Amino acid sequence: MLPTIRIIKSKEMRRVTEFMKAFEEASAFVTVDIDYATKTYETMIDNGNAIVMVLEKDNELIGSLGFLIAPDIHNGITIAVETFWFSDPRKRGYGLLLLNAFEKYAQENKIKKVAMVHMMDSYPNRLENLYLKRGYKLMEKHYIKEI
Repeated sequence: MLPTIRIIKSKEMRRVTEFMKAFEEASAFVTVDIDYATKTYETMIDNGNAIVMVLEKDNELIGSLGFLIAPDIHNGITIAVETFWFSDPRKRGYGLLLLNAFEKYAQENKIKKVAMVHMMDSYPNRLENLYLKRGYKLMEKHYIKEI
């Protein structure tokens, strides 16, 4: 049986942030504060600024993708910006279903642009090739410095 994808309600967010904690093992750049992330996403979901999709198989959470929706501050065009995309490493093979669902949601909701994050220490070549093949363009890189 194929997994199913659905959009969660804010009250389900803790389950997702607990699941996301495992992403810390996949990237040195990621730290997930479960309480803070849960509260922040709950607020953003309730305000209509964020959507979180889950990928489930036999009622088990095996992947999730979250994104923010907002007008581009430079031109007002609505954009959906992915904030996380993670699949259980033991259950890989279904993650593209989430990306497809993200793009489909954007099309169905008249969102003109979508943006995906590309962590430089998490499958850098494979993800770059995937994004380019799907029509994404590299727009900019972010450099982060701890102060």
